[in-house]
Amino acid sequence: MKIDEDLAELLGIHIGDGCISENSRYSEYYLGGDLIEEKEYHDDWVAPLFNKKIMNPLFGKDVIYKEHPKVGIYGFHIFNKKLTDFFKSFGIKAGPKINIGIPKIILTNEKLLKRFLRGLFDTDGSIFFGKNYTAKNQINNRPTIQLSGVSERLINDVFYSLRKIGLNPRLKKPYKGKRDKNKVYSVRLYRIDDISFFIKNIEFKNPKHFTKWQIFEKIGHCPPKTSLKQRKNLLSDDSKSL
Repeated sequence: MKIDEDLAELLGIHIGDGCISENSRYSEYYLGGDLIEEKEYHDDWVAPLFNKKIMNPLFGKDVIYKEHPKVGIYGFHIFNKKLTDFFKSFGIKAGPKINIGIPKIILTNEKLLKRFLRGLFDTDGSIFFGKNYTAKNQINNRPTIQLSGVSERLINDVFYSLRKIGLNPRLKKPYKGKRDKNKVYSVRLYRIDDISFFIKNIEFKNPKHFTKWQIFEKIGHCPPKTSLKQRKNLLSDDSKSL
């Protein structure tokens, strides 16, 4: 199948939060996110996209998500070799994503690249707001967009892709925690102009991320450790405090 912009985004979503598991007995595909913070994202954006580009063409039906409250997950499992082979046809392998990268056909096409990056950052990225410690009123008004992962190749691909579209990313020194099996690599956007460009031209479709930026635009900072529900309440309220 030819890769279009929708499919490019789905590949980014898969690399962020998807999983392919295979052995001699079965082929399994999984995709999901946080039950509380990302259910809306999956219901309103990911599922319609997945149905349009993959489920309906391949199987003639829609995907069915399930809630898993005990582990806080909202997602789906599909045991079907046809589906895992679909993703593998784009160079995506089964198993751990230690050496995964951006598919070459996406790297050479800016429109596809932007949609891929959206899917990847929506699922595996983050936006957070640090304090300005030089100011008297130390509020969280310094935005950072970050992507972290165990694949050095993927983080490098993202770094050079962001530079290619005119941004100024930075690579963070890799680290390995006490319980981490592999090093974690990270790429960040710090400059407010870069972050504004990202929001406008790549976008966040995941409310978990985008509501933080909306609050920043509304009140000039984003309080830390807020839930999606709290942020939505703040955005719908005329007040400027949680």
